[in-house]
Amino acid sequence: MTATAPRRAVPTRTASTGSPDSPDWVEPLARFGLVGKGILHAVIGLLALEIALNRSSSSEASTSGALQWIADRPFGVAALWAVGLSLLALAVWQGITAVTGDPVEESDAKHRAAWAFKALFYGSLALASLRGALDGGSSGSSGSGGDGASSATDTVFDWPMGRWIVVAAGLAVIGLGVHLIVKHAVHAEFAQRLRVSEDSTPVLLGRVGYGLRSLAYLLVGFFLAQAGLAGEEDRKQGLAGALERVADESWGTALLLAMAVGFLAYGAYCVVESRLRRDA
Repeated sequence: MTATAPRRAVPTRTASTGSPDSPDWVEPLARFGLVGKGILHAVIGLLALEIALNRSSSSEASTSGALQWIADRPFGVAALWAVGLSLLALAVWQGITAVTGDPVEESDAKHRAAWAFKALFYGSLALASLRGALDGGSSGSSGSGGDGASSATDTVFDWPMGRWIVVAAGLAVIGLGVHLIVKHAVHAEFAQRLRVSEDSTPVLLGRVGYGLRSLAYLLVGFFLAQAGLAGEEDRKQGLAGALERVADESWGTALLLAMAVGFLAYGAYCVVESRLRRDA
């Protein structure tokens, strides 16, 4: 009963954001971008599933590994073009939202900063995908940051107090994971974006996707903080590194399966949101 109150309050919040003045083409751009986001996360889920079941994978379970996996499929070049253009649309939409605000969600400085970051992140993935398509699919993961987390961590280790900065970054990532679980898996705040009731199947899909996908943030943060405390600057970091380390544990299969389900569910939710997202 209480969960429906935020949904009724949405139009009141958005009246002052200025976002309804966005061009008419922004909403179709958003929907197209969400499809690409969904595909990318679903592929990461498939790669995590492969690691869980086989304890090995020909590709990393990461954004760069997902792009390379797409490139290696039949019609991979065409798929890279489609995903790249979709991610580019997503980046443009997030950039516009960072400036104009969102007609559905709150548009304070914190949200705008998050959208700006997402615009840069998905823009880099779009460029990597399009560059791979131009290269005939031979470098679908190039530049997308497959080892970006490891490289960044190595660089930070060389700074004064670098290992403690790495520890702080790990704790921050853990905090982000907890925040996302509480915000979306528990309170389903994402549901305000949808034209469905909060007891519907799409909302359940979103809860599962957000919740289990957020386990990845907890793992990445834990291993990042652990690397900082132990001074393990040669450890592979990021999502791919975290999943590989979990796969070596006796209890790793169950956790990997849960995260695989999470990425697959979140990918499916993104596609559903592209159809059910509210205009305002």
